[in-house]
This record gives sequence, structure tokens and C-alpha cells, in this order.
Amino acid sequence: MHPAFLVLSAIAMLAVGCRCSLAPQGTGEEIRIVSYNVHNLFDAEESGKEYPEFKPSKGSWNKELYAKRLANTVEAVRSVSEAEGSRRSREPDILCLQEIENANVLADLAEHFGRGFYRYWAISGPDESIIHTGILSRFPIVAVHTHSVVDAWGFGPLRDILEVEIELGSGENILVFVCHWKSKLEGEEETEAGRRAAAALLVQRIREVQAEEPSLPIVVCGDFNESPDEYLRVGRSYPTAIMPSGLSVLPFAVEGEPLCVCGEWEGLGSAEKLVLYNPWVEVPYGFSIAFRDMREQFDSFFLNTALHDGEGLEYEGFSVADAPMLFDANGVPFGWKGSDGYSDHLPVELTLSMKRGQ
Repeated sequence: MHPAFLVLSAIAMLAVGCRCSLAPQGTGEEIRIVSYNVHNLFDAEESGKEYPEFKPSKGSWNKELYAKRLANTVEAVRSVSEAEGSRRSREPDILCLQEIENANVLADLAEHFGRGFYRYWAISGPDESIIHTGILSRFPIVAVHTHSVVDAWGFGPLRDILEVEIELGSGENILVFVCHWKSKLEGEEETEAGRRAAAALLVQRIREVQAEEPSLPIVVCGDFNESPDEYLRVGRSYPTAIMPSGLSVLPFAVEGEPLCVCGEWEGLGSAEKLVLYNPWVEVPYGFSIAFRDMREQFDSFFLNTALHDGEGLEYEGFSVADAPMLFDANGVPFGWKGSDGYSDHLPVELTLSMKRGQ
């Protein structure tokens, strides 16, 4: 297990650590980030907080099945770089995860990737949450916060937003937010308030960061439990957490600023409201999950203008895993079925490049 220390932020307490004290590795010219909802990845130790199907005492979960899930997760992550158009195959430099039980799972995943590739990690709070978000990184993590989303609607605990600043070398840092927003299981419109609360908190935090460091590259990723074009998918019948920046929006009486996204870089800098780039426009017929028989784009990256200003770290591309083993006979993600499978989500990948001497 990783040696760990606790960082007390102004928001909450969380675990962060590294596996050694070696100097940072060189960045090279390409940096890849993968985001993956691994669908309830629990270790084989029983703490009492697990979902029933992952309690070893129930007889349906054990160390062998856990090892298989770890191996399948590694296989799924590695498959992203083997998608059509990829230039090389290797582990992503930064791996953002949703639905992991604890820091032990992060440590075990790092061991399964091998070669000491991932030496830095962070995990979100709160401690009482059954599942968390986390990051594995080959680059040093220099700052971490976990932001608590207030639940005023009786949904139960809403998952924290994990904020991690990573040092890429040559004086270039990147800020990554890992999200896992409220699910739609209790109804799409009924649960939208929970997702809007997360969006409002995220937007507020990004505004604070950009006011202090306007040139800092920011990547928001994770499982948002709604597609970037959600507002159109619901027929503009109610305000959604993610809103299109270029469409007229009905004057709903709601609190909190939504996360506005745009498929054109030129539309990010001119508006008074915060707008992030949505790369799903480059894969219009792609999907990352089949929710209630609908192909959805729940898993995504959203980027600020610093990643398209011609200097330093720059956006290069976005892709979705399409390896055959990740799909079942119906062409939807092959989720874990008790003894085999991967996840009900597909990994998504962001490719960045480092512009030298600009």
C-alpha cells in the first residue's frame, strides 16, 4: 500500500501520496489523460460499508475475483490507446477514476499496471462515502482539494469533486477536476437539482482559479450522469446542469450557474459567462454508456481556453475506447456480471501536446 499523508484543505480532508521520492519524469511531447468509471471497484477486504454483492462474507466476492477485475480494468484502460488513429500504445500519463472504494484500490491498480509507472495518487472524500473518485499520475501531484456538494434535496450524500494540480515539468502545471455527479436512478428531472448543485460549485471554483491564474490549463472530467447536449435531449423542458452556450435558454427560475459548454473554441472567450470546450462534437455518434436503452455521452472532458492559446500545453484530440472485448452481444458496454466483464461505461481519452519554444 502507498505511504500516505493527509492534506487539510479549506473544503475537506482527503488522502494523497506518492510511491517514491524520485525526480519528476520528462514530459515528452504528448500527454494523455484517460477518464474511466470502473463501475464499483471494491477491494477484497470487508469494512462493512460495501455494497452487498462485494462483501466477501456473502460468498460472491473474493480475492480472485478482485484480481480479475483489476486485470480487466488495466486491459480496458490500455485499450483506449489502441483505438483507430492512435499514434502509440501505452498507459495514460494521468488516469482519472470514478467508483473506486478506497486508496487501497488505487494502490492495487498501480501495481497491476506495473513498472512503477504511476507514482502519485489522490482520492476524494468524504470518508463515509461508499465509492470515490481518484487519480493515478506519473507526474507529481502538487496540490489537492476535495469539494463537498451540498445536498438540499434529500438525495443522500452527493459525491465530492476532486481537484488536483499536477506538475508536468518545464514549469507547466495542469489543474484537473474529477467529477461523479448525481445519477438519474430516481428520475431524470427529479435528480437534476443534485447535478446542478455540483455544476454550480465547479463553475464557482473555476472562476476563482482563473481569476488568480488565467493561463493555467484546466481539465474537467468524469461521469457527469448527463450528456453535454442534455438540455436538447430533454426537449428544453427544464434547466440542466450542463447547458449549451450558444442556444437561447428559457427563463427558468433556478439558483446556481450551470456548466456551459461549446463545440467551438472561438465561442469560449467572448462570452461573459464561463464556457468550456466540449470535444464530443468531434465524435457526434459516439457514446460511453447505454442508459435505459439510450446511447449517452455521460463520460467526458471539458477544457478551458488555456488549452487552445498556442502556448504551452495544447489540446490535440479526444477518443472513446472501442475495443471489441468492452462490448456485449448487443453492442453496449460489457459491465461486470459477477465473474466476468469490465464496466457499464467506456473509457474516454484526452490527448494534449506540449508546444516548445513558442
